[in-house]
Amino acid sequence: MLWACFLARLLFYSALLPLWEGYDEWAHFAVVREMAIGGRLLVSREAPIPRDVEASLQLAPVPWELRSLPPPAVTEDDYWKLAPEERARRRLVLRTMPASWGREDGTGALQAYEALQPPLYYWIAAPLLWILRASGLLAQVLALRWFSSLLASLTVPLVFLVGLEVWGESGIALASAAIVAVMPGLALDVARAGNDSLAVPLFTLLTWLAVKAVRHGMALHLAAALGFVLGLGLLTKAYFLTAIPALLVVGWLGRRRLPDLLRMLPAIGIAIAMAGWWYLRNLRTTGTLSGLSEAVMLRHMGAFEMVRKSAGIDWWKAVDTISFSHLYFGGWSSLTVRSWMYHLFYISILAAAIGVFRLVRRPAVGALLAVYLSFWLGELYNVVMLYLSKGLPGSMGWYLYAVVGAEVTLCVAGLRALLPRRVSPWIPATGAVVFALLDFYTLHAVAIPYYTGMIRHRADGSLQALHWAGLQSVGLGQAADRLSEFVPPVLLGGLWLLYLAGMAGSVACTRTQESPDNVR
Repeated sequence: MLWACFLARLLFYSALLPLWEGYDEWAHFAVVREMAIGGRLLVSREAPIPRDVEASLQLAPVPWELRSLPPPAVTEDDYWKLAPEERARRRLVLRTMPASWGREDGTGALQAYEALQPPLYYWIAAPLLWILRASGLLAQVLALRWFSSLLASLTVPLVFLVGLEVWGESGIALASAAIVAVMPGLALDVARAGNDSLAVPLFTLLTWLAVKAVRHGMALHLAAALGFVLGLGLLTKAYFLTAIPALLVVGWLGRRRLPDLLRMLPAIGIAIAMAGWWYLRNLRTTGTLSGLSEAVMLRHMGAFEMVRKSAGIDWWKAVDTISFSHLYFGGWSSLTVRSWMYHLFYISILAAAIGVFRLVRRPAVGALLAVYLSFWLGELYNVVMLYLSKGLPGSMGWYLYAVVGAEVTLCVAGLRALLPRRVSPWIPATGAVVFALLDFYTLHAVAIPYYTGMIRHRADGSLQALHWAGLQSVGLGQAADRLSEFVPPVLLGGLWLLYLAGMAGSVACTRTQESPDNVR
């Protein structure tokens, strides 16, 4: 049931989000379209985006992060200031663009830069767009979002398996998975066209296999499974490179003997055999292993110079940026909530970390920490790359959903170890309720008001609070019409009811019960 509840929430988010509101969504979509229609297995990162995608960026309201696009592109903030007749004209042109525009290149002003990403997600998604090649752009985007949501929904049952391996008891494992099922940031990350929808469940599967390897020993069949999943991950997202040192630690944790560590080498060998060609291609074409734009910009900078120039990074600010953009960062419009809300979560995370320290000798906890901390090192490395290439002292916190299985399991285990036994059964339920409330609040008091013109960004980039005057200025009926870009208002309303049912069902799965505190 929990799996269905999570999927219901994702389907609603997919239909609700405005066009291209997902992180880099239009560029991800352009790569899939180029493969599907152009018949290319690999797409050049300099390839022009399709004509209909380019036109849509001039017709539909664009996210706040795209506010530098030249007119006639306008952000959500400015779109609702346009005359009703102009908005109606734009919607009509957007919905009636010829399907043939999907087979034509744009002017070349914008490029499909997400082609720098490994190709597996795009290969999997391309057949869907080929089947829908006669459909319009909006139908294709919604179908790809729903397909991505279906892939991403596998995360929840996999988090359950991680918890089951850690505790050996289904109640707490289900409750931990329920926390993941109601996280608003995760839904925003995966309910879009983009490769995170495949990367997150693959990394969660890798996490589960890593815990099994520590608990049951590194049998050859388990090493082969780890290698195969790691290979798929490396063909999906470059951040799977952080899993390689984590798996070496996992290989040592089992019995702390050299033969057990050596058994991890076949796993890494399988992964290299599967995905090595992509990274060799990156080295040949860009001079970097990952091929990402920041690495390409810095490829001529030596290691000593990178260390010297990164001395000016404000690491507290960088970690804070990663943390709050992980908890909630409303899509590419950069929607946020009040700072005190983030700090309440920070206090809980700190408490959980103290509790985890008491469990650090447990093999399962060691495996989870190896996966989680290795990924954090990757995030901090990305801080250096972004700072040196673009002057940005932070990184993308939504990347951390790749290790959400390790993260939530560690937090629950840490809090249960720290707090009194009579309180511990309530911890997963409390976590799920808190995230469900955050999800309900951010959706109804932040996202929907912004997407319907009730609130806007201030000059400094912060977001206005919702007031009664803003609600009255639009009205519920007009707000429903403004949200129905992809689907009719009646269908969107039905999906909203499914969303509510999914959220309530997820919380219900955390029913309080006495369960063992033992972590294996």
